[in-house]
Formats: sequence, structure tokens, C-alpha cells
Amino acid sequence: MTRRIPGEGSAGRIPPGLMLALGYVSMAASLSTDMYPPAFPGIAEHFSVGPSAVQLTLTAFMAGAAMGQLLIGSLSDALGRRRSLIAGLAVFAACAILAVLSPTLEFLITVRALQGFAGASGAVLARAVIADLAAPRETVRAYSLLFVMIALGPAIASPLGALLTEFGGWRATLTGLAVLGSGMFLVAALRIPESLPAEARRPFSASSLTLGARSLLGRMSYLGHAVAFAAGYGVLIVYIASSSFIVQSMFGLGPVGYALTFTFSSAAVMLGSWLSGQASMRWSSVAALRIGQLLALGASGLLLISALVGALSFSLYLLLIGCFALGAGFVMSTASALAIGQAAGIAGTGSALIGFGQFVTGAMAAPLGGLAGEGTAVPAAAGMTAFALIGLLGGLAGAAALRRTTRSG
Repeated sequence: MTRRIPGEGSAGRIPPGLMLALGYVSMAASLSTDMYPPAFPGIAEHFSVGPSAVQLTLTAFMAGAAMGQLLIGSLSDALGRRRSLIAGLAVFAACAILAVLSPTLEFLITVRALQGFAGASGAVLARAVIADLAAPRETVRAYSLLFVMIALGPAIASPLGALLTEFGGWRATLTGLAVLGSGMFLVAALRIPESLPAEARRPFSASSLTLGARSLLGRMSYLGHAVAFAAGYGVLIVYIASSSFIVQSMFGLGPVGYALTFTFSSAAVMLGSWLSGQASMRWSSVAALRIGQLLALGASGLLLISALVGALSFSLYLLLIGCFALGAGFVMSTASALAIGQAAGIAGTGSALIGFGQFVTGAMAAPLGGLAGEGTAVPAAAGMTAFALIGLLGGLAGAAALRRTTRSG
């Protein structure tokens, strides 16, 4: 069934009810990565493996999500947003249920890869729906609101995951994720209409996908900001994948204490996302992006230095993570808006490509923090600093290309 929003289109704002629904389904990936880290030590103990082996469940999810972003976004340009979203979230919910029943770590890793592929539909198609419906001036504001809601998910899910882990073990945590995933499927089916009319769709083929991708990747104004977005996500994933081991093993907090720490960082991401919208409207999206990148790089660099010299206390860790997370909120919302703003006419492909880069980066980033075991924060801090620097360089290149395009136009 095809439903569209009466009166909405290039001239309109996203209605609040639809914005809430898009925010919820966009949480598919973030909830899947952020809800179960409190259970990592329990998973490691249950399967008798080390931290890096457990982090492979996160790497598998990221790898699957990368392929899902690439294919689902482009397919939605041909099939429409609604049916692509409903099918993806149905598979996502089914995989969440299978994960609860995992008899081996290998089975869990495999299911998480498929879950990542299907769950990619939430974020990539929410971004595409916004690009379909929002006026250019409203796009950054809409993306800022979207990332506020995406950050709200982990802020709620991490304490919930910790409580479920505390009282029911790691399977209880994955059961909670299955319930939330089923809810996303229902919301998509009942509340999200079609945003891409049939006459605006493009037939899908490997050649059309290749041509669209080649066109976008040939524009530094798109590519630079896509790199900034992917690297910003890489910083977040290094932090997420290592944070439970750092807080629980290094600083001695339990699952609930870790969850409160993680909620603090999620709240900082939310605040950064909201402030980025205000900064973009007052100055520019490029200026807002640069504020976030410098804040994230500075905090990550100080975290690395303090870890190297043995001066990292829990209070300093919390302060630096708060600053880094605030900057990450700026980066994720503004970089995505700047990139997709360069993909007029192929928003699905544009969203797919930045999502692909995002999750490929996440898959590479996830194991980095655990390379030296549980007793040090140096690998995590080094990975965060490296990705923050790459993101800054990408943002500078994208901004320079954008200025050249504006002058020539």
C-alpha cells in the first residue's frame, strides 16, 4: 500500500509525528550496538573467550550494516522507501529473536551480521525520507532532531541493558533488543508513509548504482563530508566497544555504574546534536561541523596523552568522554546533512554511500580498543584520536570543494 503525506514535499517541514517515527526506526543500529555492551563480560565468560572475540559480534553487525546501507538505500530509489523499510525491519526483528537463542559464539556472530544488514534500513531510509520531504533550509534542522533521537535511544537502552544483564544475564539483554526491534517493525508498518512517488523512482541495476556512486564519489564536496561522517562514527564505535571493559575492568564499576557512565555520554551526544542545529542556523553547517570536529579531536588527544603517562583517573575519563561526545553530536548531524545535500535526485544512493562508509569504518574500529586486553585505555584512545584526525581532514577537504562549487555557481 502506498501512502504519502498530503501537502508535504520540497516546501514542507517534517510533521512531528513522522519525525518521532523516523527517529525510532533510526535507532535500529544504535540500539543494536549500544544496548548490549554491559553484557560483553558475561558473553565472554559464557563462551570462554576474550574481549576481542566478543567484540567480533559488533564487527559482524557493522559489516552487515555496511552492505545493507549500500544496497537497501539504492533499492529504495527503485522500490520506494516504505516497502523497503518494512521488509528490512521484519528481518531485523527476526534476527534479534534468533540472537537470544544463540548456542555458540559463532552462531551469534553470524546472526548479528544478518541483523546488521537488515537493521541498516532504519537509518538509511529515515535519512532518505527526510531528503525527500524537507526543504533545503530545513534539512539540517531535521537531521539534528533525528540524531538527538538516535542518541536518546542508547541513553535509555544502556541502563536498560545493564539492568537486564544484572538480573537476567546476557540473553535477557538480547531479549530486550528483540522486543524493541519488533516495535520498530510495527511503527514502520503503521506510521511511516511513502515519501518517494512512483514517477520519481529510478530503476535499480548494478550499472545505475555504479554510475550514481561514481558521480557522488567524484564530488569532493560530497566525499569529504562523507569521510567526516564515517570517521566521526569510527570515533564513537571505538569508544562504545571499549567503554565497558575500561569502566568495569580498569575503574571497577559494575554494569549499572557503567550504564550510568554511558548514559552521560549519550546525553552529551544528544546535546551536541541539538546545538549543531542551532549553530548551523546562526552561522553555517560547515562552522558547526568544525566546532564538533575540533572538540572531539582535542578530547580524544588528551585522553590518549593521559593514558600514556598513567594519569587517567575515572573523573578525568568522564570529563574527556563528555567533551568528545558533545563534539560527536555536532559531527554526526552536520556531516550527514552536508553530504546528502550534494546528492540531489539520488538521495537514496547518497544516504546509502555514507551509511556504507559509516559501517565499514565501524567494523574496522570495533576491535581496536581491546587489542591490548582489559588493563589499558591506550589502544582505545589512540583509535579515537586517529579517526577524529581523519574526520577533520575530510571535513576540510569537503568545505574547500563546497566553496569552489559555490563560487563557480
